[in-house]
Amino acid sequence: MYALEHRRELTPRWSWMLVAGLMDILISAIIIIGLPGSAVWVLGVLVGVNLVFGGATLIGMAFAAHSGNL
Repeated sequence: MYALEHRRELTPRWSWMLVAGLMDILISAIIIIGLPGSAVWVLGVLVGVNLVFGGATLIGMAFAAHSGNL
């Protein structure tokens, strides 16, 4: 929601935040549905994927701010 509300202010990089938000929703849906089932390690993998996308979002936003596009 933040990405969609502020896409005018975050012009070139609002898509980074949108992708990270969509990944959060997808991963939470997988966990709620119970897809991992008996595999406890899958929960750690899903959280790891979430952290990777969150970190990539922050790096993309930092590069945009550094180059003056933000």
